[in-house]
Parts: sequence; C-alpha cells; structure tokens
Amino acid sequence: MPLWGRKKSGAESGRQHGAEAKSIPGWLATDPFSGVAGLLNRWAAPVLWEALDEKVTPLLVEDAVESVKLRGAKLELKAAGQVGWLFLSALRTVYRKTLTQDAEIRKLRDEVEALQERQLLMKETIESAVTWGDQMDARCPALSVRVAKQKSRQKPKIPSAVQVRALVRKENWDPYTWDGTVSDNDDD
Repeated sequence: MPLWGRKKSGAESGRQHGAEAKSIPGWLATDPFSGVAGLLNRWAAPVLWEALDEKVTPLLVEDAVESVKLRGAKLELKAAGQVGWLFLSALRTVYRKTLTQDAEIRKLRDEVEALQERQLLMKETIESAVTWGDQMDARCPALSVRVAKQKSRQKPKIPSAVQVRALVRKENWDPYTWDGTVSDNDDD
C-alpha cells in the first residue's frame, strides 16, 4: 500500500481534507493547515502534543519524535501519522506566533511613523521659533535707538507750585539726598 495514496488534483484534495478536518477536535475548516490535518487524520488519530502548544524547541520536538513507537511494517503508517501530527502541531504553533509577531511589528511600525511625524512637527516648530527669535534679535538694537530718541524728544514734566510746596514742607524731606522726582506719594 503506498504511503501517500492515489494522487488527486490540488483543489480536490484540499477541499476533501478541509472537510475531514471539521470532524477533528480543535481544528477548524478555516485553519490554514486543515488540509494537512485531514490527511493525517486518515493515517492516525489526532495526537495532542501539549508540550508544543506554547513553545517549540528542537529538544521538545526530538523528545516527542523519540516517544513514537515504530514496531512492525503494519504500524508504519500509524507511526508516520503520529510524527506528522507532531510536526503539524509544531508548525501550527510557530505559525500562530508568527502571526502574532507580525501584528506586533505592524503596531510598532505605526507607532514609529506617528513618532516620526510628531518629531518632524516639533522640528518645524523649533525652527520657526528660532527664526522668529533671530528676527527679534536683529530688530532689537534699532528699536532701542528709536525708543531712546523718542524719550529724548519728550519735554520734561515741570511740577506745579503746589507739588513743590508739598514736597518741601514734608518733615522727612532732605535736599541733599533728594533724587529730583516730584510725586504725589506721601511715602517719600
């Protein structure tokens, strides 16, 4: 009896094995490996390799392969099916982890793109602020000269006679320490 059976077209065998996978516990017809699971189900009953559900390492696979008993020619197909289930379980676990990692990579790439956009926006804002600051630095000396000229053109305020009398009549007024300002404040 040949190990692989008669050869069928790819579409025919995939549909048939996918349909067979519906009756296998833990396997959905939409699973990417349902065709292989259907083929292995014909050779040997499904074997749950729980050690390979979370993590696949060469040592775990080697231990699992060694646990399969190969006795006599009649049991070769069953043993091949068990080894097939082993490798299919390992492949399924690795495939799922790959999908999870791909999703994480996509998420991280999106985050990197968002951060790069924020960085570019911040760079433009900083460059704009630096340009504005440089313009203000360039205008500052001219504005200082202009303000100084305007102040020099202003006429000094002449205090009224009442303000001068009020200042001179204060008890704490000292003509030697007087700074020349006349104000209405009584605190002087």
